[in-house]
Amino acid sequence: MRAKATGNQGNWFAEINSPWLPEVHGKSLPCIWDYWYDGKGKYRDDGYAPTKTKTQRVVQALRDGKLAIMRKRKKGDPDEWSADGYVAIFEVANVECGDALTFDIVRRVCDLD
Repeated sequence: MRAKATGNQGNWFAEINSPWLPEVHGKSLPCIWDYWYDGKGKYRDDGYAPTKTKTQRVVQALRDGKLAIMRKRKKGDPDEWSADGYVAIFEVANVECGDALTFDIVRRVCDLD
């Protein structure tokens, strides 16, 4: 079974609907982009803006909840950041925010529709 994520453009969080997964059901989780994931367990966002309030909320949520929703970036204009759906929920660890936002992708919790 797949869970469903519902978000709004401009909001960096999405709510999860998955009654069979109480670990994530009803939670609002921070979203990350597939673009910054290396596919080998490392996430690095060099475009991260540490002074933005929205960014600080995402970093805190990653540290506290240790979960993130990966969303697909729509292909096309390299300057356009539009979502093309959701991939999965991942458990994260070792969240750092210096010159870049980095963390480890620990495990795939569930796929998303």
